[in-house]
Amino acid sequence: MSAQPPRTQLSMWGVVVIGVGSMVGAGLFALMGEAAEEAGPAVWLSFLMAGVVVLLTGHSYAQLGIRFPSRGGVVEYLVRGYGPGTFSGACSILYYISQLIGMAMVSLAFGKFAAQLIGIEQTPLVWERALGSALILGLSALFLNGSQLISKMQKVLVVINLTILTGFTLALSTRADVTRLAVSEWPEATPILGSLALTVFAFTGFGVMCNSVEIMKNPKRDLPRAMYTSIGLVIVLYVALSAAVAGAVDSKELSSSGASLIAVAARSMFGELGFSALLVSAAVSSVTCLSGGLFGATNITFTLAERGQLPSRFERKIKASTHGLTITALLALLLINFSTLTTVASLGSATALMVFTLVNVSAFRLVKDSGKRRLLIALSIIACLFTLLVWMIYTYRSAPGAFVTFLVFLIAAIAAEALLQRFNGRRILAATKDSDPGARRRA
Repeated sequence: MSAQPPRTQLSMWGVVVIGVGSMVGAGLFALMGEAAEEAGPAVWLSFLMAGVVVLLTGHSYAQLGIRFPSRGGVVEYLVRGYGPGTFSGACSILYYISQLIGMAMVSLAFGKFAAQLIGIEQTPLVWERALGSALILGLSALFLNGSQLISKMQKVLVVINLTILTGFTLALSTRADVTRLAVSEWPEATPILGSLALTVFAFTGFGVMCNSVEIMKNPKRDLPRAMYTSIGLVIVLYVALSAAVAGAVDSKELSSSGASLIAVAARSMFGELGFSALLVSAAVSSVTCLSGGLFGATNITFTLAERGQLPSRFERKIKASTHGLTITALLALLLINFSTLTTVASLGSATALMVFTLVNVSAFRLVKDSGKRRLLIALSIIACLFTLLVWMIYTYRSAPGAFVTFLVFLIAAIAAEALLQRFNGRRILAATKDSDPGARRRA
């Protein structure tokens, strides 16, 4: 019998590259400006607090990833934690909704960057939606036809983007006016805390590292290390960049530039050439980020449909992909053309925090082998719940429409799951066994 070829194995640093590349992207460009509108010069503090929340949540993801390696990822963790039934199914659908919102945000951000590059000034929202929709349709067509163009270029583009951002941060920090960062220049505590959900959303993507467990050399050792290292590196980048930007632009630009804030800061140092270069970097990041989102959402819908949590149409093949891709693209298009970037970013933040909270609670119920680990998980639950509660109170007062839409999404997830269970007659089931059953008994 011929020997099986060795399976590709990832080192810890290989997983770190995946994690950093998944977090640093279009979300940073889109959300830093939105967060700065609320937190002002204290936006760096908002990113720091968000990083702590995400670091705690990353610990929960790492512990679950070690125990339950599965392509289902979050779906698997939710089922394991809450058991098969309406609740875990509704949580899984909410997770899918959060992915849709994330794709809509990235697409609208791309539309804004592209419109500014082209020089469109009239009816900008119409053009942002049109260009964002064109991006979704174009990438969906590539996936349906089996094109590997984007995936082949993605790693190179991620490295280029990280290099640009790191170099830009270092250069901009030499020109920053530290007096603009003084506590006396900060707004009140309420808007700073209100921006926290947005800055948390800028870190989303770290969970993709758990999908690499099965091809890691030593997952029990390397996955936690990779998780903490990648999130830690991104925290340093985000805090340094946001502080440099806040120190380089005046208060008016800081509170009004929106998704273009980083490009506006580039203009203050490098002129129009720097402004255009950062817009190009942001647009490219949007393309790579959305391609990853479409690929991930296709896997999610296939897994959910396979287990009966979505109609079987989602798992049917169409050309080189599935109907899940086309349905996901259509739903994202609806979100794009009936929302604004600010609204979508706010909703994405809330749904991501809800999913983080649910995963953290699941981890608390499943990881019982160490008091220290359970303490960290308990802290992550408290941190996520606090951030979500602050978002709800702040948004209810400042943007009640977004708050109501969030509640509608929650109700829709529960109603969809109840209807699917009634008509499909199937419940979602765990796909894997505990990879380390004895771990729960060891101190």
